[in-house]
Amino acid sequence: MIAHERSFALAKRIPLETIDAAVRSRLGPARVAGNSQPAAFNRQVAMYLAKHVGGWTTTKIGKFYNGRDHSTVCHSIRRVEIMRDDDPELDALLSSMSDDLRNIEPKVPDHDESRASGSLSGPLFDEIFIESLVGRIVDRVVDRLSAQNPRRIARNG
Repeated sequence: MIAHERSFALAKRIPLETIDAAVRSRLGPARVAGNSQPAAFNRQVAMYLAKHVGGWTTTKIGKFYNGRDHSTVCHSIRRVEIMRDDDPELDALLSSMSDDLRNIEPKVPDHDESRASGSLSGPLFDEIFIESLVGRIVDRVVDRLSAQNPRRIARNG
């Protein structure tokens, strides 16, 4: 993948916060401590959607969901895939949620409109987008630093 294509793909990624909010509104909270039901199921659904609709890595999904290991995320995704095959209601729910998430429009105001009206008030990007961008920047910096000096990061991390 060419660098500009990669950055375009990242820009189109659905924020984990948006996916979590969609799951919370349809099923209930997913980002809670512990493994009690129904939160564990909701979290598995959110992880499945984050991977298949949002395009996130299992490591990033795990970090978002209270620091869970990527293998836990992989297990959750596999469980949902199996349940989806066996349960037509769950399959319909996941299809509906996937479509809803893919149809969310980014909340970025048109620059020409705000300049034409003489107003620059209001945020240029919404809070979810900024948090997602900052998270990606921090992850890239940590990855580069750890590649340059793995012992230093391990000691200080």
